[in-house]
Amino acid sequence: MGLSLRLLVVDKADRIYRLDVSRFDQMRDDPKTHPLPQFAGERARSAEAVVELIRRKPVRIVRVAFSILTFDQQGCLDRETYERHQFGRFVSAASPLGQISKTTETPTGVLNAQYLFRDRGGRWSPSATLLSAIEDAALGNVTVRRL
Repeated sequence: MGLSLRLLVVDKADRIYRLDVSRFDQMRDDPKTHPLPQFAGERARSAEAVVELIRRKPVRIVRVAFSILTFDQQGCLDRETYERHQFGRFVSAASPLGQISKTTETPTGVLNAQYLFRDRGGRWSPSATLLSAIEDAALGNVTVRRL
């Protein structure tokens, strides 16, 4: 048994594309040299699926997370926005609203929940139909174009 990370990007017409993890790492590390022109000026939906493999064949989805990728006018990933959303997601998971530490309180006693808004700005929820298509793409049941 093993695990594999599958990155999928969904365009405005709900077409699903597979994005190699190594290419995404390059886009994140050096956005200007690794653009996706077809997403220029857009906020594209993405899905990160962790897939269980048995004998190198995908058998089930272990976890899936949905994010928004923001691209500039040249199709370069907006790394700052991506990282802000991911950090918001991490803080939100690490400190649920009911368990916020005292360090998030302001001198007036008001809780600083800005990370919750950052997290929400970077998430989306697919329809049942699109979720099914994403699962099929992640498991390799359908062929999707690679970016």
